[in-house]
Amino acid sequence: TNVAIQKKTAAYAASGGSKWSMRNLKLFMASKHGLPAVNRLMGDIEALIIRSLLACQQVVIQDRHSFELYGYDVLWDES
Repeated sequence: TNVAIQKKTAAYAASGGSKWSMRNLKLFMASKHGLPAVNRLMGDIEALIIRSLLACQQVVIQDRHSFELYGYDVLWDES
């Protein structure tokens, strides 16, 4: 897993691992790339999530006695 690899780095913090809050991630990225670029990226990520859920909406089982929890891993690069 990511943690198994990350815990061997010098920057790993045992209390929180390598996880950042969304606020801290956005602040860091804004300091490197500017707020307009970060806002554009976050909007693109939001659109990606909404579109993927809409794409599978018809096949997701609707059960009022339970719920589905979805997670996303989003990778981005300099372009």
